[in-house]
Amino acid sequence: MKRLTTILTITMATTALQAAPPTADDWWTAMGRYTGDHMLKDGESGEVVGTFEVEWGIPFERINYRFQSIGDGPATTLAGFCGWDEKLGKVRFVEVETGADGLVTTMGSLADVDGMTYVWDVRTWNEKKEIRSFQMTDVFNVDGVARSIEMKSGSPVPASLTWSPVNHFQRAFPTADLLVGTWNFTENGQAKIAKVEWGPGKETLVETTHTVGADGKTTEDSTVTYMYDRVADRVRMHFMGANGSAGWATPVIGKIDGATTMEVSWRGRTATGDRISALGYRRIEGDTMTLTMTEFKLDGVPVPAGAARDAMTAAKKLTRAKK
Repeated sequence: MKRLTTILTITMATTALQAAPPTADDWWTAMGRYTGDHMLKDGESGEVVGTFEVEWGIPFERINYRFQSIGDGPATTLAGFCGWDEKLGKVRFVEVETGADGLVTTMGSLADVDGMTYVWDVRTWNEKKEIRSFQMTDVFNVDGVARSIEMKSGSPVPASLTWSPVNHFQRAFPTADLLVGTWNFTENGQAKIAKVEWGPGKETLVETTHTVGADGKTTEDSTVTYMYDRVADRVRMHFMGANGSAGWATPVIGKIDGATTMEVSWRGRTATGDRISALGYRRIEGDTMTLTMTEFKLDGVPVPAGAARDAMTAAKKLTRAKK
């Protein structure tokens, strides 16, 4: 693996454009674009060389980051931090790396910012001397970050790298793509549609159910948002009903006879604060999805047997509309 040198990041996204190096008051807004988890690729070969994780160590004061190499060759690990240096009057990062050069320390300062282009002056030392210096330019785009390096002195590093954001939601919930679309179904004789759409950046999924009136007009019944829980490394579902009820569930994905299944155990409260719970089960086969809800309870008491419960627990067959 080609040894990778350098740097930085932070965790709050920002849309502010900078036309000059940031100041002590606004440096964290300029650095916000770097935050998150990334896959790093060699700019020439396209080979994935490692993973980079960036997060706030102390909000608005210090950014922590770490790198781990991927692939054959000497393993490289790196840890560092970035923040405002009062004495220098600039954003500065410091990192320690172990790899092909042994134990090295790299320091860099933000020399200039012009819109989506960031220029860094960088120097690296081993235990005895400075081994290289270079200028690093990061250009932010819709796909991540394109990095180019101009050597000033010493042993070279890869001339270019690309940073691609890691989509943890899709990694943790590959079933998402199977759900996207407009689904038609009938519930107790009432025509309904369920629209499942990607959220911004395909980092979430939004499922909205509508009742379809005789005149074709729709009325929203409920919304389910699927989102990634980083701490648990799982996807969670948040339900909101038009009647004021709300709840949470964690989908469990499986496979049965080639079909994708999803089991959920809902827990929540009504608009008046009563505890509610239910079990949900979905079976997805191409453009057909079967949805069943059972075990409805109110404050721990099961819904009484009878026609009402039968209607609530009847299986619903959803058919995806053709595009």
